[in-house]
Amino acid sequence: MINLDVFSDLICPWCYIGGRRLQKAVDIVQERTGQEFRIRHHAFELNPEMPAAGMDRRAYRSEKFGSWERSRQMDAGTVPAGRDEGIVFDYEAIARTPNTRAGHRLIALAEREAQSGAAMADRLLVAYFSEGQDVGDVAVLARIGKEMGLGDDVAAQLADPALETAVAEDEQLAAYLGLRGVPLLIVGDKAINGAVGTDALVEILQRQATEVPDGAVCEDGVCSL
Repeated sequence: MINLDVFSDLICPWCYIGGRRLQKAVDIVQERTGQEFRIRHHAFELNPEMPAAGMDRRAYRSEKFGSWERSRQMDAGTVPAGRDEGIVFDYEAIARTPNTRAGHRLIALAEREAQSGAAMADRLLVAYFSEGQDVGDVAVLARIGKEMGLGDDVAAQLADPALETAVAEDEQLAAYLGLRGVPLLIVGDKAINGAVGTDALVEILQRQATEVPDGAVCEDGVCSL
């Protein structure tokens, strides 16, 4: 099993695109080599000072980028790249820029309960960018969590201090690494910034899957020294 560590945020369109490209690359390399990969998501907040209730997206983006027109130009730049990965960006449907911390807690919960953090991260990105849902709203998160098989008490579970600790530890690690933007993929001793193309990811992952250290013992796709 090879771990792929991904730092991302739920309001980052390139994290959405990059996640789809990574999953596509993983599927290709697993089929070619039989090697198993596990994508592990780590929390990163692009706007850690965002109010808990979020902000009106137009007001927030206009202030951040100087004008609403500039914001819309930046949004438009992601649309063709997303289309190539089967992503439909519906920016007109997004009313608010959310605080993403609770969403990261939901990803941590999905990972803890079902090792499905990667699937939950993708679902939340779909909810925000393609469906215009407020992924900072605990009621929305609870509904999505139930939809993804986490039961009827997701809202209560999100208040578990252990989940907040997991998110805080991820962000401490990001600070230690000097991370300033996402997505970031860590594969072995390599750190890969940005939404790298699928072909490049396939090459990287295939090399990682086939370069087994001297003295390693491999059985059922898991290698150990």
